[in-house]
Amino acid sequence: MKKLLLSIGLCIGALGGSNLAVAEDTQKPLLRTTSLSEIKQGYVNTEKGQIHYWTAGNGPALFLIHQSAASGEEYAGLVPYLSDDFTLITYDWPGHGMSDDPEYELGVEEYTEAGEAVLDHLKIEKAHILGYHGGALVTMNMVAKNPDRFDKVILAGTSGPKPKEKSEKFSKDLDATLKKSHQTDAQSLADAWERFEEYLPNSQSGEILRPFLNNIYTRIRPYDAHYGVLRWDRWPSLDKIKHKEILITQGENDSFVGRQEKLLELLPNARREVVENAGVFMFYEVPEVAAELIGRFLKE
Repeated sequence: MKKLLLSIGLCIGALGGSNLAVAEDTQKPLLRTTSLSEIKQGYVNTEKGQIHYWTAGNGPALFLIHQSAASGEEYAGLVPYLSDDFTLITYDWPGHGMSDDPEYELGVEEYTEAGEAVLDHLKIEKAHILGYHGGALVTMNMVAKNPDRFDKVILAGTSGPKPKEKSEKFSKDLDATLKKSHQTDAQSLADAWERFEEYLPNSQSGEILRPFLNNIYTRIRPYDAHYGVLRWDRWPSLDKIKHKEILITQGENDSFVGRQEKLLELLPNARREVVENAGVFMFYEVPEVAAELIGRFLKE
């Protein structure tokens, strides 16, 4: 496995003109989920197959929902900073990480059901909840469906809703946009690597490799979660969660986020904080800063 990752790093460097320090950095554990002893892993059997999850820490439960084309590995960097005060729980959506592939394209409802199955399995009756990018939409839906199960809510890296006409155009253009990003030839992978260097401008090559490989591995699975998630209508759920205490946040350099001020208008009990020097993969880039923000909000 290490030789394979080393070869990928060398290939990316050669094709994309990137720093070959990628190869050297692969000597470090690439998967914190499997290298941190505090993390305990398990599986839940569901109608959509086996769902992989992990837990770490002690204290009130904090349920973490990853973004599309990612996995629970996205949150492993938070463990050293939050596990003394909270029980961190996350899971891999069907078709992501170490969960089974679905037999058909899923969306927010199915990813919500998978998360609920994990909480039921662990007998978690009450939890704080955080979702990132597409995971924030799953979070909205999960809280709207069962508001008494969740205490404080963190919506990270999510945009405010588009006007109806723009939303319809976005859905029509989605197929073409996503198709461009799904090529798997060597040059396309090198181009993808360059995009990730832009997404994580303050990170070393080894740290970029973590989310890059996570993303690429998920994108060669049978179905892409972006289709179902990005088409989901968030308006009804926003109305149902507006009484909740909510933190809205984003990395200041996250190019995929906009209109968060609109969310503040729709969610009267929400406040917003921007994380400086963070971009698209905030929880990989600045886990200590993100953990401080999370802990401060949840302890208030």
